[in-house]
Amino acid sequence: MSENLSTSRKEKNEDEVTAGLNTEGLNKSPQEVSESDARKDSLQSIENLEMAGKSSTRSLGKKDELIIGLNTEGLNEIPHEVTEADASKDILQSFESFQIIEGLSTSMSNEKEDYENIADCRDDGMMVLPQEVFETDSKRDTIQSAENFEIDEVFSTSVLPEKKSDEFPADLNAEGLMELSQKISERDVGKDTLCSLENLEVFQKLSTSVLQETGDDEITTDLNAEELNQIPQETVEGDAKRNQLQSEENPEIAEKVSTHILHAGKHEEFMVKLNAKGLREIPQVVFEIQTLKYLHLNNNEIKTLYKNLGNLTNLEILSIEGNGLIALPPEISLLHKLRVLNISHNQLSCLPKELSKLVNIKQLFVSHNNIEEFPAALEGLETLESLDLAVNNLKTLPENMVSMKNLNVLNLDSNQILIFPKVLCYLPNLIKLSISGNLIQGLPKDIKELRRLQVLLVNHNKLIFLPVQLFQLAKLQKLRLDDNKLDVLSDKVENLQELRVLSLANNLFRSISEKLCNCIMLERLILRGNQLTHLPNRMHRLKHLRELCISRNQMDNLDEQISRIKDLSIIEASGNALTCIPVEIKNCMQIIKVDLSYNKLPQFPVGLCALVALKILNLSGNYISEIITEISFIENLEHLELSRNKLSSFSEHLCRLIKLIYLDLSENEINSIPKEVSNMKYLQVLLLYHNKFVSFPRELCALNSLQTLDLSENQIQCIPSDICNLQVIKDLNLSNNQLVSFPSEICHLSSLEKLKLCQINGLKLTKLPEELSKLTCLRELDISHNALKEIPEGIGELKHLVSLTANNNYINQLPRSLTSLSDLQQLNLSGNQLICLPSDLQHLQSLKDINFDGNPLIRPPQEVCKGKQLYTIVRYLESADERDGKILQKILKIISGNVSFENFEFFCQKLQFNNAEIKSLENNRSLVLEEKILQALESWKSENQALTPAEMTDQLIRVLTMTGMHYLTNKVKALKLYTQSLKF
Repeated sequence: MSENLSTSRKEKNEDEVTAGLNTEGLNKSPQEVSESDARKDSLQSIENLEMAGKSSTRSLGKKDELIIGLNTEGLNEIPHEVTEADASKDILQSFESFQIIEGLSTSMSNEKEDYENIADCRDDGMMVLPQEVFETDSKRDTIQSAENFEIDEVFSTSVLPEKKSDEFPADLNAEGLMELSQKISERDVGKDTLCSLENLEVFQKLSTSVLQETGDDEITTDLNAEELNQIPQETVEGDAKRNQLQSEENPEIAEKVSTHILHAGKHEEFMVKLNAKGLREIPQVVFEIQTLKYLHLNNNEIKTLYKNLGNLTNLEILSIEGNGLIALPPEISLLHKLRVLNISHNQLSCLPKELSKLVNIKQLFVSHNNIEEFPAALEGLETLESLDLAVNNLKTLPENMVSMKNLNVLNLDSNQILIFPKVLCYLPNLIKLSISGNLIQGLPKDIKELRRLQVLLVNHNKLIFLPVQLFQLAKLQKLRLDDNKLDVLSDKVENLQELRVLSLANNLFRSISEKLCNCIMLERLILRGNQLTHLPNRMHRLKHLRELCISRNQMDNLDEQISRIKDLSIIEASGNALTCIPVEIKNCMQIIKVDLSYNKLPQFPVGLCALVALKILNLSGNYISEIITEISFIENLEHLELSRNKLSSFSEHLCRLIKLIYLDLSENEINSIPKEVSNMKYLQVLLLYHNKFVSFPRELCALNSLQTLDLSENQIQCIPSDICNLQVIKDLNLSNNQLVSFPSEICHLSSLEKLKLCQINGLKLTKLPEELSKLTCLRELDISHNALKEIPEGIGELKHLVSLTANNNYINQLPRSLTSLSDLQQLNLSGNQLICLPSDLQHLQSLKDINFDGNPLIRPPQEVCKGKQLYTIVRYLESADERDGKILQKILKIISGNVSFENFEFFCQKLQFNNAEIKSLENNRSLVLEEKILQALESWKSENQALTPAEMTDQLIRVLTMTGMHYLTNKVKALKLYTQSLKF
């Protein structure tokens, strides 16, 4: 037991106490503790608590705060100032087979300050640009103030991904702008000094019905960074921990915790996080915390909420996402202080009418359910500011929805809406509307009434036209119309003077209105996947444009006016028919990414060589045959792709790109590497597959930072010993080469994590070396499509192996050590010659993906393996072992009754008995001959416990054959064949 106490000295205006129950690791069950012991310990704890309280009162004469159970997990994603705890208590209690650790720390705040948070990221995840609004699948809504106003997406750009967050949102303010997180500042807190270490130990005891957690048990304030914008006010950081123990014999989760632990101090605020604990119901102890404010129960198995939920009258945030709930209880109406309710990813088909009594509700998340009609209860929620009904089965919206005057964020993605609901146009405070992934064919003229709308997402619908009234939305900053059937953009688009992001990807546009160039605040223009042959003539007027995406169109040239857009950072023009790039592009000195892949460029664009800020360049799929000298001027280049060109050599000019990290030269005609490659000291990924190499380039062995090397699809015959110099190599692919044998030199690459030697088109390998066991870091091994007959026993030394792919070989037996690979998750042995599987497959507890198809399996038969379920296979093998054991005993009795006295000595010699042992048996007059033989066989069986019963039977058949007892041999064989033919 240890205690560590420190106190801060500032004055405080009110007490704040935050407690958290930590049940992480609930499914790990230590030893069962009897209920009588639990009651005894609880009484003792309460008595000692009183003693501790009295001592504490004597030590400090003023009212203090005790902060229990907050952790800061998740807070670092939001710009809070969270100071280190000024006070902490560590108490270690050992109680029979479990440990209870309670950490006490404080960090409280009485200063509150709004902040602005802009999340900028690219939709492809490749690049992040400062002060730019990027699309994301699911991001936290933030609205920036008037001086520099940028908007990030609230909801999924199409269909919301099926992922369940442990975090959820807080409030939006009544003015329609997001109420952002409160800054947490230091606040000094007084602490009661607990009387003695002995009383502290008793103070920390939990009743024995509690489940113990064995992992990290810090409780976190779990906020959804994707959809929630506010940390609950007065959030306090701390390290208090709650342990819960689970009984091995009872899979149900214990419901009781010592109440004296929960009420050890004066609590005004609590938070409980029980995410992903396998809970089937809410622990009863939760309902005893009358001051509970924040309750997280995400990703459990809670199907029903009971009436006592109404006891939590101080609850402000409730998240029960991802549980399979089929209904909410009417008692939810008693949660009058509830501000945020997250019931996404469940099986709800309706909401109770009592929900309308939640007079303080501001954010409601009901996505990924089975709701077919708009819940009538929501119409009365006049305080609601944010509503998420994405991924349900809604077809229409009621006219009464117009009463939801304060609604400013609405997500209706991925429903079954055929006609844009006009009622939406009369929600006066609506700021963000996402109605993507529906079946809408047109927008109503009334959309002009959404005068405050700033974000409109209507992608993945069936729009064929846009009403001119859409362009009267003067405050619109982000407009996404991807994946529709639009072919015309009205000239009225120039009215959108605040527009920052416009995405028209994957439509039918052949041209874009020149008036678009009057939207001078535009920063991001996405036009990929259309039929454009040219860009508007006045593109240069878009002075703030940072990203231009025109990939997959029909352009044969890139207008030089682009060079006049000085702030341009990203150009994506892949999949066109470009034959040249204007040299004037060199004036775009801010460009960091250029994608010109799969065009018709005959030579390396010279203008790109002046882009000193360029970091990512993709020129794959062109007709470039030579690398120009000037490429060395791109001194900050880190990522270069030149695959599928006409390069005949690895140019030494590339070797001057000393900051290069990623280089793809695959599918060219390269056959050698220059020695200058050693200058590329930072190169980590090198792809050279499908070239003309006939030997492993020794020059590559000087790349000390290389982590990934792909030389597959070449004609390499051997590997140099110098390969051992690649001391940090992790991923090596040598598939489809002409290696005569497995290159043992590879076995010296101790850092290797992934090795691929699949020989579909190459020379087949016939044997794996025992040295393979030296690759102790190996996680993935692919030796498929070879001519291997066995896997070496050394495979068992690869303790970190996660994936073994050895399909399409001639393997007829698996090594015993295979079952010691406890981390193995994927095993593919299809298309081999396996007859039986090892009996101890159950030791592969991590195995998830197995494939034994295409083997002549007898034990177990192929029918058992077709389901690819480890449990089924293991159960069969256990039954087979039990049966084989009985058969073996029968065979031992048959043999003992049929070996003659003349054959006894010779038979024992074949069983590997020495002369002394044989004489001892012969001289034992207390046993008849049959008993002597049976004793010898039992002794032999004990010496061969490593063998399965079936293997012992086979060995006995060989012994009988050697002793010339053919009649007995045939009798045993017949019994074996008969039992194998039986189905069970």
